[in-house]
Amino acid sequence: MKIVQLVIGGEVAGGQVVALELARAARTRGDDVVFAAPRPGPFSEALAGEGFPVRFADLNRTFNLRAARGLRSLLRDADLLHTHGLAASNVLSRLVSPVPVIAHLHIENHFRAPTEPVLRRLDNATARRCARLVAVSEDTRRAYVRQGYPAERIEVIYTGVRPPSTGAAGNGDLRAELDIPPGAPLIGEIARLCAVKGQRELIAALTLLDPRVRLLLVGKDLEQGGAFEVGLRQEAERLGVGDRVVFAGFRDDVGSLLEELDVLVLPSWTEGLPLIVLEAMTHGRPVVATPVGGTPEVVADGETGLLVPPRDPAGLAEAIGRLLAEPELRARMGEAGRSRVAERFSADEMTRRVLEVYDEVAR
Repeated sequence: MKIVQLVIGGEVAGGQVVALELARAARTRGDDVVFAAPRPGPFSEALAGEGFPVRFADLNRTFNLRAARGLRSLLRDADLLHTHGLAASNVLSRLVSPVPVIAHLHIENHFRAPTEPVLRRLDNATARRCARLVAVSEDTRRAYVRQGYPAERIEVIYTGVRPPSTGAAGNGDLRAELDIPPGAPLIGEIARLCAVKGQRELIAALTLLDPRVRLLLVGKDLEQGGAFEVGLRQEAERLGVGDRVVFAGFRDDVGSLLEELDVLVLPSWTEGLPLIVLEAMTHGRPVVATPVGGTPEVVADGETGLLVPPRDPAGLAEAIGRLLAEPELRARMGEAGRSRVAERFSADEMTRRVLEVYDEVAR
């Protein structure tokens, strides 16, 4: 069959990575897969490198009819449309699609005035046109039920990841490249730079930790064109930790970075099911995170990591400091996390279940 994967952006992010994993599995069994993205970027470049065709249609802007017509044209010879977007793109794609739609729900919607009442109603109404609705976590499912989606139509399929290649290890040259002193305790967050990802609180927490500790922030400021990153740098300087924070920008060597970290931190205000937490756990890294979205379904508090309230720098510092002070605890939590992901969040299980959904819908 021919499947069109509609993604939310041209950057590398959780929903896009999931779509690519599913596309690889579908192509391996003989399906034809095409991607539709709003704009070019690192993700579309990666798709081209793997031989996946990419078409551009920006459905993220509400009622972009020209983009909607472009998507409909792309779908003329398709069998399924699999969407990985939010309300605006979901509404348009469902309305114009001549083929069955599978909607992957990666994170709850956060509507903005003045379009909020209309867009919410349209999103809820068009959800009933979907052949299947797939949520990445139980929390995400509950969020969409509260919004007004039909509860009986939403199936939970956890996001899955693959274990790192055998022999993956840290690279001393990487620390030198990033100007991190050898042997310095290293914590890090790998996420886009924005308020809801909690980087500001993490910088504040750093001031309460041992002065030897370094903080690695990996990701780009995609929403404010660099203004948010400038604000973070200024805040770090104001708090006296500017020389302890490394802004690494976008990196495509996440596995190598995770091998260098002592603790992965994700102090988000909101989440779906964070892929980076799963990846850190496959590398045997303990996690300090906030109990938002699907994160508590992944991180077993006190077993594979520690959960602290959002927007709580003191709580973050206490949890991070505890892990840094106890190497045996870090190792034990890291191994427990590795086992938990293998048992419950494998990429093979995710792709198996989604491919079954494709076949059921196609029939």
